[in-house]
Parts: sequence; C-alpha cells; structure tokens
Amino acid sequence: MSRPKQAVLEYRSYDLPADFPVLMLSGEHWRISPVPSKRLHFHNCLEIGLCLSDSGAMILGGDQVPYQSGYVTCIARNVPHTTWSDPGRHSLWNYLYVDPDILLGRSGLALLPDLTAYGRMMTGCRFMLPPQEYPWALTLVQEMLEEVSGKEKGYRICVQGLFLILVTRLLRIFPEETEQAVTDKHLPALTPALDYIYEHYHQTFPMEALADVCHMSPTHFRRLFHAQMGVNPLSFLHQTRILKSCTLLRTSEKNVAEIAAQVGYTSLSCFNQHFQRIIGCTPTVWRKSGSEARPSLLNFTGWREAEILEENGFPAPKT
Repeated sequence: MSRPKQAVLEYRSYDLPADFPVLMLSGEHWRISPVPSKRLHFHNCLEIGLCLSDSGAMILGGDQVPYQSGYVTCIARNVPHTTWSDPGRHSLWNYLYVDPDILLGRSGLALLPDLTAYGRMMTGCRFMLPPQEYPWALTLVQEMLEEVSGKEKGYRICVQGLFLILVTRLLRIFPEETEQAVTDKHLPALTPALDYIYEHYHQTFPMEALADVCHMSPTHFRRLFHAQMGVNPLSFLHQTRILKSCTLLRTSEKNVAEIAAQVGYTSLSCFNQHFQRIIGCTPTVWRKSGSEARPSLLNFTGWREAEILEENGFPAPKT
C-alpha cells in the first residue's frame, strides 16, 4: 500500500481527570476504518494503544509502519500520526491517554534512571512494539487496561506502578539523541505554541507571545494556526480553559466562580458565556449532570471525533 497524501494536521485534546490523569477508550466504537484518513492528528497527552484484532498500517512521525493484533504503540503528545486497517478489516483498539508527569508524581520521577532521557522520550517518542520482540509491553499495557477498567481497590497505585515499569523499559530501547533529531523534525510547527497554551492557559498573555515562541511573524502565525487548528489562537485558548474547567467542575468542591478564576477568567459572566457557547449548557448544569458521562473528545470547531469514520462509510465512535 502506498503512503497516502496528508494535507491537514488535526489537534485532538482529551479531558484527563484532574485527580487521576488517565483516560481509557475501549469497546466496539474504537474500530479503525480500512480507508486511510486524509489527515494526520496529534494529541495533548501521551497515547498508549493496543491493537486487539486484525491488522493495518500507521503513519507515525513521518514513517509508514505496519501493525497487527498484539502490537502496542506509545506516542508522545504532538507527534502526528494516523491509523487505518487492511482492506476489508476494521481493527479493534484500546487506548490509554496519560499525563505522564502527573501520573508518576515527584516520587515516581525520582525513581527513573535518567530524567534527561525521559524528558526527550516524552517529547518525541513514537514506539511501535510487536509482541514477539517486546512481550513485556503487551503484558504491562494489558494489565494497565484491566486495572483502569476494573477499578478494584488500589487500582490507581497499580496503574502508577505498571506505568513506571513501562517507562523504565521504554527508556532502555529509546534512541540516542542523534537519532531523536530525526523524530523531532516531524513535530508540527505549532508545537511550541500549543505547549505554551497547555502550560499557561490560566494566565493572561498576548497572542503575539505565541507567535514569538514559534519564531513566526504574528500574521503568518495566525494564518497557519487557523489553517491547521480550524480556529484562531484566542478561540483555542478559550476552548482549552473551558475543557480544563469541565474536569474541575466534576472533581472539585470549589464553586463556579473559583473555578472560573482558576482557569484564567477574571469575569464570571465571561466564563459562563464561553462555557455555554463551547459546551452547550451552563457550568452548573454540567456539574449536576454527574461524573458518569463518558469522558472523551469534545467536538469543537476544527476538532473531530476519532478517525471521522462516517466519511469512510463506517460508524464513528459516539462521545
């Protein structure tokens, strides 16, 4: 199969629970179309994938690599990729989305053998791990998925421990710095701006600061940002803030005004206005709707559900 042409980069932001930054996506919804997507996408967090059935291929950091049942992927945030199944197949996947620094915590990070290598790995890793060569990867990810799914007593400690082992094993096979430069060239040009928003969303800063970190003129930056993200930088900042507030509303005892201030709004009315526009209801209604709603991708303007399978004649996952 020849490599498909890729014209668009699509950013997918996942709402990780504030108290335990791990999100699992599983079930029959998460089947992959045999029609290659015209878009590469990338995430705001680390993606760990496990192929449960069938086979296909993935564009991963600029390279086309095959996969089949039992393969494990580990893809850093901001690394572009897309997945499709072999003709006539709809491969089934389970996914874990993780904020590694928060999950490991200070105590877990202190146990890692090389923090510098860890930092590089979490910036640009793009592992495709066959079970024949890396049986430990399959075992560890299966156990993580079982723990997150079962939620038995102490499951969070188990997941944290399993993830620490996984990261330590991955560090053993992670390329040297000279090879890492080859991976880094595939990161989107907007990566510095996205990282800046991710880290400073609760602060007030001029949009020109985002152009500066990308070493672009403000005009060129705004044009490129809108072309790749589907919204302007300010709208994306509001989306990021509101997404963060959604988690806080369901995991925090703070009132709405306190949460609004925590995510960067000095005006409660401004917060309510943006929340209503983006989520479709008020913050109070969102909070009262309960925490049982399935957390997943919020389908903002310019963002799409996983793989947009409708256009390929296969049902898209419902979020």
